[in-house]
Amino acid sequence: MFPTPCNWLLRQNKLLKFQNTLPVLDELVGGLHPGQIIELCGPSGIGKSQVCWHLIRDCLNAGKNVAMISSRKIQDYDLENLPNLSNLSISYVSSVYNLLISLAAVNSMSVSLVVIDGIQPLLQAVLGSANFKGQALLNEVKCGIGTVSVKSLVIYTNGLVSVGDGNHGPALGRAWEVAPSVRIMMLRDREGGRVMWRNREVTARLEIGDQGVEISWN
Repeated sequence: MFPTPCNWLLRQNKLLKFQNTLPVLDELVGGLHPGQIIELCGPSGIGKSQVCWHLIRDCLNAGKNVAMISSRKIQDYDLENLPNLSNLSISYVSSVYNLLISLAAVNSMSVSLVVIDGIQPLLQAVLGSANFKGQALLNEVKCGIGTVSVKSLVIYTNGLVSVGDGNHGPALGRAWEVAPSVRIMMLRDREGGRVMWRNREVTARLEIGDQGVEISWN
């Protein structure tokens, strides 16, 4: 969902001062700025984490501080070509409780970008509870992310589930639907060789060509 013209004007003074080298993301979210919570959802292996690392590199290139919260092991090759590594804070989390602690810690830091990679397994582990505890923890996480987003851009990755009739939707169910301000679904094009990036209004198809990443719009 694109920001309204009024919101766009109000946010111009808060735009993140770094060059984003993924123009498709700018087009789909209406520009990157603090206050946004962007969800990248898609099947495993589609490239959600790679998009996050791409933005981390762009932000570090501009000398900005970045916080990375990950439920997965970060490989050496993820860090190989990153500049200004001293500006990157990494937290490993193995439970929703670790995630809440990390969000509280990040909220006390001065960072331009917060990335949460692999939020789905952390929350699904508690949503199976037969009582209200899982729902309460999910709401705590939503509040924690919202608090962090007041002064930072927040991007997190989520999985994809089938919702019937060949359609797909984000994992974590209806209770999580209102968490992001912008949701981008990454799907494999049925024609093969391309990845579709889709928000509620626009679909972009990405393909690796002779000139790098080539984008076509619906």
